[in-house]
Amino acid sequence: MELANRLLSHLFPSRCILCQRTVASPAKVELTVDAQPEICAECYLKLPHNDSYCVRCALPLAQGLSTQLMCGRCINKTPAFDYAYSLFRYEDDIINLVHQLKFSEKITYARSIGELLAARLQGETSKTEARADCLLPVPLHGSRIRQRGFNQSIEIARIVADRLQIVIEYDAVVRQRSTESQAGLNAEQRRKNIKGAFKLRHEINYKHVLIVDDVVTTGSTVNELAKLLKKANVERVGVLSIARAPVKT
Repeated sequence: MELANRLLSHLFPSRCILCQRTVASPAKVELTVDAQPEICAECYLKLPHNDSYCVRCALPLAQGLSTQLMCGRCINKTPAFDYAYSLFRYEDDIINLVHQLKFSEKITYARSIGELLAARLQGETSKTEARADCLLPVPLHGSRIRQRGFNQSIEIARIVADRLQIVIEYDAVVRQRSTESQAGLNAEQRRKNIKGAFKLRHEINYKHVLIVDDVVTTGSTVNELAKLLKKANVERVGVLSIARAPVKT
């Protein structure tokens, strides 16, 4: 099967989802599970990698700082989740990539995003040996799914789950009310907007759950989910996202 896939890739090379040129040299992702994102090496290197970040919430910090630091927000008020990984800062090509996925029906982009996240997660778990029991994609309200046609977090999580052999929890948590779009709201407005939006449908029999989202902005949505999971006796909750945005006050 692997030989066949290589032959097909040679005969029908993919195009980079960022520059649209033929991917002659695919991105080399460290600590991969044979990750094959449809991103060329040149574009991958230019992406805004989140190399300096808060050890708790993955908030981008000044370049060159240690990743063992905690940001002021987390020191002031510790989030309900225990850790977070965000591969990129939410800027430049990453903003366009996420918008194309969510609003321009480029659902195939979820595969490349999932490949990159699987590689990152594999690298992190190899350091800590703390492997999640399941993935929990951030639920969308039924009205939003009907409008968009899919849940981008689920599509991304499918790739990560397949690569790393982790189960996905689809049904335990639902979004019980339709909320105003978080875009354009400040941190306090986001917290109020998302409060009580999620509901537990049945018992969760996992001790370590990893929430999967596309972008974490203030962290209000994933924090609300984490609080619900902790009340359901989940011992450890993490967050995995493609990008983390600077906090807007």
